[in-house]
Amino acid sequence: MKRGSFLKKIKYASIGSAMADMALLLLVFFMATTTSEPPKGVDVELPVADAKGAEQDTFYMTIAANGSVYLDGQLVGVDELKNQLSMRSGEKDRTISITADKDLEYQQVSRVLGILKEKEFLNVVFMSQPQE
Repeated sequence: MKRGSFLKKIKYASIGSAMADMALLLLVFFMATTTSEPPKGVDVELPVADAKGAEQDTFYMTIAANGSVYLDGQLVGVDELKNQLSMRSGEKDRTISITADKDLEYQQVSRVLGILKEKEFLNVVFMSQPQE
């Protein structure tokens, strides 16, 4: 075999395909390392249940053991919760994911559910810990 003839047979790879491969690898890396957790306002101890994941397009509401309510990580009072929901009246089809302490009295949860019903936010899910 003649020296240098091997190099003539090699076809050049385009740089664009290498860039596309690198972009795909970066996309997979960022998707694998990114988490989507609800904002934490206060620590609560969740009840145990057979839980299904919440959708991405969700309002997150937390009710602490003392009855204080957090909407998307911000402490809100009852009147302020009504105002916040009134301002978001165009988003009534979004899911509201409620995280409530397992030792919380149901009256506190019922009060929040009453406000949600009054403002016509009816797509509500409750967060819980998975069964072991």
